Amino acid sequence: MSAAPTTTFREAYPLADLRPADYNPRRLSAESFERLKKSIARHGIVKPVIVNANGTLVAGHQRTKGMTALGITHTPAVMLGKTVRLQDEIQFNLLHNRVETEASIVYAEPGEIGAWSWVPWQSIRVAEQKNLSFVNAIAGMTAGHGPWGSVVMDDQGRIILNAEYAVVAAAQRFDLLAWTCTSQDAAQLHADLTGEYGVYDWTAIEDKAPVYNQHIVQPKRLRQPSSKAKEGKLTYGSETWDKLIIPWLKPVHRVVDFGAGYGDYAKMLRSKGFQVWDYEPYRCAPGQYAVDIRAVVGQLRDLDRELRDGGLFGTVVLDSVINATTTLDYQHWVMTTVNALCAADGALYLGTRSLAREMRDETAKRVTSKASGSRMSFLDADNVEMNFVKGKWQKLRFHTPETLAALLRRYFRDVQVSDIGGSNLKAVCRRPIPLSEDDYRTAFDQEFNMPYPNDFRHNRHGKLVENLIKLVSERNFALNS
Repeated sequence: MSAAPTTTFREAYPLADLRPADYNPRRLSAESFERLKKSIARHGIVKPVIVNANGTLVAGHQRTKGMTALGITHTPAVMLGKTVRLQDEIQFNLLHNRVETEASIVYAEPGEIGAWSWVPWQSIRVAEQKNLSFVNAIAGMTAGHGPWGSVVMDDQGRIILNAEYAVVAAAQRFDLLAWTCTSQDAAQLHADLTGEYGVYDWTAIEDKAPVYNQHIVQPKRLRQPSSKAKEGKLTYGSETWDKLIIPWLKPVHRVVDFGAGYGDYAKMLRSKGFQVWDYEPYRCAPGQYAVDIRAVVGQLRDLDRELRDGGLFGTVVLDSVINATTTLDYQHWVMTTVNALCAADGALYLGTRSLAREMRDETAKRVTSKASGSRMSFLDADNVEMNFVKGKWQKLRFHTPETLAALLRRYFRDVQVSDIGGSNLKAVCRRPIPLSEDDYRTAFDQEFNMPYPNDFRHNRHGKLVENLIKLVSERNFALNS
């Protein structure tokens, strides 16, 4: 048995005692809700809800709404053995609607038909294992918090729902909570309980992810790892810099790295005599978590000085930025600003998160290696995901080649998307499209004077804005002539 905290199962937990989580991201359409109610009316509740030890409903929000609408007052529930921290509670909430799959083929000793039973782990037989990412995600949660899930099986012992959970039960040697149905009912039950039961909708927790939270996703590039086994190797490099820019870059080129994070590439290249300026509105002080406002203002002054002396830039870099924009407005303001920074004959070099790469492990038909890990995605209809990291919500946005090209063509006439099969999509954009002065001013006021906690803004961007407005107006006049 697992050494994790003990969980308990209650067949009849009062719905009135449950406290829904305020961050629950699932949303059901009216059609899906009617389908859910019909499923409950036909089969009863064959999937327990999960309840934190403090009474917070961790998983099963839509089921409880369906039960309430049908006049049901009690539900089967798995109670966690102790109150888990908020980050793990959120993981339960997100995972519960993703991992209840049946890609693996698993058999076990069937229980009493139409009832709950505990299946001995020794009877579980894994005939074929798939969905390794799902298995690893489940295993991490059961190892830390005990056996919190359940399966549905038929009277022949075939697991028809949540087979990956059964795989983990066999590996970690804990008994399996199961609802058993007849073979005749299995197909209908499976059809009713699978398919789309809601989509991720982050609207309810948008205010929990302010734009300044995004600095927690900045990668630390070009750093040496502490492990002696990796001595001499870099922890992380930028494909955008390494593949698109550095191979041809010469000291004569003028470069600006917009949204540069820790500015690792800019610092490295400047030390070698290259002309690289960087701007990061959420630059952190070395070794600290807090934003260094003085350093941010210093970047603005340097950028303003260089624009006055040398004009717009021939090379603009936007590396891992649009995937971290919290709203479509911020995405527009970022793209408008890099459009403005780019000289008429210059180019934007961009890298961003690939949706195909994000989904690759989950959509693989067979598991071939444990290297695929336990990465899982929780994407809404716009391919946006929210994660709870370091005690804060942050947002990630993913693109396909088609959506990326469509976005970039609103700002540049010549767009070439590349490395479609890689971990990051890349693009080179030329011939900036003239936009309105109102668009530019709004974007500059946002991007060069970003909000900080407690509604603070530094308001030190005025000279840069006026200078950039002048330069981009001259460029656009020439482009339109």
